[in-house]
Amino acid sequence: MAGRLAGRHILISGGGSGIGHATAMRCAEEGAVVTVVGRRLDCLKEVARLTRGHAIAADLTDEAQAFAAVNDAAALMGCLDGIINCVGNAEAAVLEDIDLARWDASLRTNLTSHYLVCRAALPHLRKTRAAAIVNVSALAGIRPGVSSAAYGAAKAGVIQFTKTLAAQLAPDIRVNCVCPGAVDTEMMDRFLAGKSASQQDAFLARYALRRLAIPLEIANLLLFLVSSEAQYITGSNYVCDGGRAYQ
Repeated sequence: MAGRLAGRHILISGGGSGIGHATAMRCAEEGAVVTVVGRRLDCLKEVARLTRGHAIAADLTDEAQAFAAVNDAAALMGCLDGIINCVGNAEAAVLEDIDLARWDASLRTNLTSHYLVCRAALPHLRKTRAAAIVNVSALAGIRPGVSSAAYGAAKAGVIQFTKTLAAQLAPDIRVNCVCPGAVDTEMMDRFLAGKSASQQDAFLARYALRRLAIPLEIANLLLFLVSSEAQYITGSNYVCDGGRAYQ
């Protein structure tokens, strides 16, 4: 029986770990040819081995590297009809501790990388039918945090960028966004490191479901949005946060 993504060719940025890793696995399970792109070649190669796909090491905040990676992915797979942008990195800091270099680095990682991949992919996506882009933002993009000025600003930008692209590229290319809440990844491990058990319990108590998401739960939503099952959905932002947004 053919999978939900049979015949699809999908590039996943940030595919070496966390949500990107889980998304690559799910897309491959559903029949897609997958290329994962990111900085950590050892992790990417392992994902490529598991998915029988391709791995490309690149700094996606760099224009030349981003364009080369997207073009190489299209060449390796024969075409490109899906993009899932999972690149992101949160760094908690209050405004007085964010110098211009840290500000720029956060925006380049969390927003500019999405822009560069999308821009590089457009010529390839326009050659195919039912092309789709899914950008991963974050709950910080819609819910302010006291120590997420740069990260929150960048992730809010991803949401608006997504909606603008959806309007611009319709009807040929669908573009949607997902805002995860707290997910059990290396990034979350760094955030929770050093916090006491009571502090961790208090953090989880902010979520209606009282737990972290696992990457697979976010990956399933990303898979749906890039698939033909979501062919009438564009310009939407899906919040997958275990009930944090209304707490």
